[in-house]
Amino acid sequence: MPPVRLSDDFGFDFALRCLLSGVGYGMADSGEVLAVADRVVPGDRDSWFDALSEVAARLESVADADVDRHRRSASEAYLRAANYRYAAFFHVLGTRQPGRAGAAWRAHRHALLRALALREVPAEPFSVAAGDVVVRAWLFRPADPAPGPLPVVLVHNMMTAPLSDVLMTGVDDAVRRGWAAVAFEGPGQGATWFEDGVGPTDDWAPVAAAVTDRVAAFPDIDAGRLVAMGIGDGGYLAAWATAHDPRIAALVCDPGVVRALDGALGQLPGGLQQRWRQVEVGNPLQVADFDTEVASAAANDPEVAFTAAKLVEQWPTASVGTVLARLSGWDLSPVVDAIRCPTWIADPDAAMSFPGQSAELAGRLGGRADLVPFTSAEGAGLDCEIGAPQLRNQRAFDWLEEHLPGPGSAGAA
Repeated sequence: MPPVRLSDDFGFDFALRCLLSGVGYGMADSGEVLAVADRVVPGDRDSWFDALSEVAARLESVADADVDRHRRSASEAYLRAANYRYAAFFHVLGTRQPGRAGAAWRAHRHALLRALALREVPAEPFSVAAGDVVVRAWLFRPADPAPGPLPVVLVHNMMTAPLSDVLMTGVDDAVRRGWAAVAFEGPGQGATWFEDGVGPTDDWAPVAAAVTDRVAAFPDIDAGRLVAMGIGDGGYLAAWATAHDPRIAALVCDPGVVRALDGALGQLPGGLQQRWRQVEVGNPLQVADFDTEVASAAANDPEVAFTAAKLVEQWPTASVGTVLARLSGWDLSPVVDAIRCPTWIADPDAAMSFPGQSAELAGRLGGRADLVPFTSAEGAGLDCEIGAPQLRNQRAFDWLEEHLPGPGSAGAA
């Protein structure tokens, strides 16, 4: 039997699956997503942007009308609008009007902040300084917390993912189980990039430490039960931070990422991937020659042009070659042995971004790690278990409750 497809366009098919993953978290409605799928023309990013923007605008009108009378309905509508707005934004650089990117991101952000402020327990915004960078963060608390200080999950998001994604990649499941959760935007992420213009940093540890310092100081947070949870290439960021901060009591990596370069390099066509592997990273002339080849390929292939634009999107004044050169230094190997806490590592069988790295990291950690397989037969084989976030979160949080007892768990006091 051929696989079920939501679109003949592979990129749109994957994006539609990502949207449907949010249904169980109130971030999408299946009918709305399928209606978008009917309208989108394969290969036409303008049709994608327009269809999702129109659905989002309709939801925002509903939310605006409901906000004073039906707070919950307004919050739910704003949240779906924010999710659709970001899905539209992701492809805007491939449309006929790429200059709309800033406005599209701000529209997503406006809807998301409205949704967070209208939650049953509103997310508490705070900020911390990490050197010269202002890191925006949000603390999420359960509606009916158990007595005593709460364990907390600090979610290290993907570099290119929206803040809204954290609701289905850790935040809401933590809150439902009586834990607290924190989401934040470091260099290269969210408003830190789009509003402040601060690109990614090669050393995530000081950023994470600054957030952890502040979170540990909240009077209702248990500083002895801090969890670092990394999603996508955030798995690298969370592991790097944990290696430099002994306060982290447990680490969750979805997936395990040892070399961040592979996720970026794998987006390019095979020929360009092979060409990069021949480049001496420290030789600027060779990097420049590689960029010339990328530019030539992009001029003849809109898909390569879009991929190149996304690869450099968060790196000020960078080229594809210089981004890959920077990422080649993002290697967890030298610090793996410093990760001493129990570690849960997801291992989806059809992973595209970092295949094999989850098992590699687990092997390096030895008895400190639990490698957890996810299969396509379960609907959970894609990167970050796209399509089965509830299964992923059930397994991750069950493991956390066993290794780091919290309210409502079998090991709680």
